[in-house]
Amino acid sequence: MASSCKFLLTQPLPSCNGRNPSSNSFRRSGSCSFGNHGSSSIKPIPQFRRTPFVKAIHSDTKKTGKQVEIVFDPDERINKLADEVDGEAGLNRLTLFSPCKINVFLRITSKREDGFHDLASLFHVISLGDKIKFSLSPSKEKDRLSTNVPGVPLDDRNLIIKALNLYRKKTGCDNHFWIHLDKKVPTGAGLGGGSSNAATALWAANQFNGCVAREKDLLEWSSEIGSDVPFFFSQGAAYCTGRGEVVENVDMPILSDIPMVLIKPQEACPTAEVYKCLKLDQTNKADPLKLLEKILGNGISQDVCINDLEPPAFEVLPPLKRLKQQIIAANRGEYNAVFMSGSGSTIVGVGSPDPPQFVYDDDEYSNVFLSEARFITRKTDQWYSEPASTTASGLTEDFSRQSE
Repeated sequence: MASSCKFLLTQPLPSCNGRNPSSNSFRRSGSCSFGNHGSSSIKPIPQFRRTPFVKAIHSDTKKTGKQVEIVFDPDERINKLADEVDGEAGLNRLTLFSPCKINVFLRITSKREDGFHDLASLFHVISLGDKIKFSLSPSKEKDRLSTNVPGVPLDDRNLIIKALNLYRKKTGCDNHFWIHLDKKVPTGAGLGGGSSNAATALWAANQFNGCVAREKDLLEWSSEIGSDVPFFFSQGAAYCTGRGEVVENVDMPILSDIPMVLIKPQEACPTAEVYKCLKLDQTNKADPLKLLEKILGNGISQDVCINDLEPPAFEVLPPLKRLKQQIIAANRGEYNAVFMSGSGSTIVGVGSPDPPQFVYDDDEYSNVFLSEARFITRKTDQWYSEPASTTASGLTEDFSRQSE
């Protein structure tokens, strides 16, 4: 024959097997981008074992002796089609980062007639957080929540479900969801993990509903769920007063690149018990506005990181006081400040991502929670994004360690 044509397959042809191979799978599996709010997706596309490309080689030996090679890459075509579908499909899935917070200082100023306490605190979001996956449910009657850890309530005691119920009540929207909570923030830690989950759920519900509510509305509504929830609708750093629901954004670039380590013993500090042990006449008398001014000018130092809930928390959980004292004693200048966040039981060391060596050496601390973190913020109309550094650590994927 004067010429010949043959096809070379570098892998077996695609076959739909419903599985997701560890390699050689299509780039798309139903996911598409959703601005800076998270990731959304259309219905899942079945996974295939794929051929990276097909070569067609045409040989014309009689006339020119040359070969012409044509390469067809099916991925390119499929990805273009997926992009077109993603652009036209409505939002039916969304994954959001749900970060926690620390209180750089926390002053308790008075007790209110409603039984709550007035506070003045500098809250700041940090890079440790949960991930929450939301999918529209075909049901218009009930949300379904799952999680990766035991002991988390899955009914309307959970703040995620409370937040979704509140959103439906405020807007008349009838969307219900399947939610999976990938929990990384420990409970009973004074880090506001549950409050963040609630705020994230409100944000997600509003995205699915066409953003009919303003951020200001979400902030105001969220105070009905809990005192710490409104803070997460700030830009990430805020001076909070009242029960915590009065939120004033603070621009704090001075803190942007400072690392920290979080150390939490297994035992939690029940917030109600801590407040029960609080003695207002023995709290620190520092002016919270002066503390804020000093941090804005000079950054974080031990003298400004005042937490009026430390003494009652140490009364509820005496080993927590000993942990803080040991960290301070082991400090060789790497920590600018060591303090408790919220009502405990997390101790924060700002200035270094590394815990003191005794935490690894002492059997007493063999089961503590450890996490590296940094201060983060968000832009208006965008939710918080998980920093790249939280998945690039040599420790574990989520920058945290729970010894067993």
